[in-house]
Amino acid sequence: MVWPTDYDVKLDEYDAMDLPGQQLAASQASSTLDHILHLDVTAPAPCQRLTAIVASIGKSSRDIESIEKMLAAGMNIALINFVFGKLDEHIETIKNIREATKNYSRSVGRTCPLAIAGMLYGKKIRTGTILPTFGEKVELKAGENLRLTTDETYRERCSENIVYVDYMNLSEQVTKGTKVYLDNEKIMLLVDVVSKTTVTCKIVVGGHLGSNKDVFVSNTVLDMPNYSERDKELIEIAIRNQLDILIAPFVNSTDAITELRHLMGERGRRIAIVANIQTIEGFHNFDDILAKTNGVMITRQELGSDISPNKLVIAQKNMIIRANKANIPVLVNAHILKSMRKKRAPLRSELCDVANCVLDGADGLVLSAETAIGQSPVDTIRVITEVCKEAESCVWSERMFLEMMNKTPMPCDQTTGTALSAVLAAQRLLAAAIIVMTTSGKTAQIISRYKPRCPIVAVTRYAAIARQLHLWRAIMPLVYEETPKSDWEQDMKERIKFCTSWAMERGFMRVGDPYVLVSGFVGAGASNTARIEYATDDVE
Repeated sequence: MVWPTDYDVKLDEYDAMDLPGQQLAASQASSTLDHILHLDVTAPAPCQRLTAIVASIGKSSRDIESIEKMLAAGMNIALINFVFGKLDEHIETIKNIREATKNYSRSVGRTCPLAIAGMLYGKKIRTGTILPTFGEKVELKAGENLRLTTDETYRERCSENIVYVDYMNLSEQVTKGTKVYLDNEKIMLLVDVVSKTTVTCKIVVGGHLGSNKDVFVSNTVLDMPNYSERDKELIEIAIRNQLDILIAPFVNSTDAITELRHLMGERGRRIAIVANIQTIEGFHNFDDILAKTNGVMITRQELGSDISPNKLVIAQKNMIIRANKANIPVLVNAHILKSMRKKRAPLRSELCDVANCVLDGADGLVLSAETAIGQSPVDTIRVITEVCKEAESCVWSERMFLEMMNKTPMPCDQTTGTALSAVLAAQRLLAAAIIVMTTSGKTAQIISRYKPRCPIVAVTRYAAIARQLHLWRAIMPLVYEETPKSDWEQDMKERIKFCTSWAMERGFMRVGDPYVLVSGFVGAGASNTARIEYATDDVE
């Protein structure tokens, strides 16, 4: 989810009885119409964001100082796109992220559990290199013809007439009328003539093409391995450097997840796998994929081309709510704040898009080029943080709670029953937080499913668990590093004190504010207790 940032408004700035971001009149509505009618545009936003921010690290942000500033602004998961850059550059970036996290942890006096994710190469097709004679880019003009070739002669001799692609079976996979997109779909081609090594296309949407750009073939399941030899090298790097999350690209079925787990083996069993849904095939097999993966990412760029842009809004809403129901974290990727690659202020339409992703139920949002090569990665994170807060205050959490509860099978287990009690109590109390004492993080994940309006502070002794908890909405992981005490009750009191003092220090809890404490009795093996407490200066 999120950690408090250096820019958050603190509760101390409000009157004792005020809790910003609640939209009380709207939350108590009896219908969707009444809920929307009662949203107050003058009401202050919540102090804490509940939606995770995944930020790509690239040329604009890979130095230690920039990463520290991004952490302070609200980055929760640092994403390294392995498609771009060399292996030694990726290793250096991982080291920089770790060093920046240590520096930031020292500055705030707590271990910051920043997660590191890596995105694999997968079924990616790329163009060759532009011939130096033509400069860095060539112009492809609409209406003209372009030949795509697999002839190795042209690998480093691409021009405005012929472009090399690194997929040898391309001519066997396309037919006349197939749409082919180049460079993040900036350029659109229509296949006209297919021969053994060359596909001749009509340029429908032109543009400037540089070297080594991606190629996407619409509505085609490519007959190529899920993972290349390069991917296997990257998986080894991820395991050796103890990454927290691996993103599997172009997941069309559960086979890709099963194969990745096999490649990771016993040494990589603790790395969470996030399935990237980029094709209509992945959409059709979505429920099966949810049953196998630790999380999903909806990449709207390729998916929009495969499923048609007009149907993308339906696919996004449908997949998000299916993931919510299964309690699998779901991230939304592509064109989040695209204009901020070159500008310091976003388009209004982009802000509305971000808000709608939050309202749809996304656990997290992924910034790609905006922070990897954009001019203002820190400003981008600050902008998305603020719009997420406003959108989260508009979520009808009470209705979502009831609907999710009604979808919960009966009888439920004791942990789920405790989670339901905790969320309901937090709603009625206007609690500042739900504090969860957890070992595996499972209880916090279950609570997240029922959409509380307040942060879920998950206190754990395991840093790796804490880092992966950033995938779930509203979970604020906190690492407690003290050695367990033989006296369980005393140990519990000290963990509570550690959490509440930090929450008050960071400004999202005040003395006297109610919170819900979720834990398990010693030896219970699961969370089975939810009790209401009030924050004090000291916990005896």
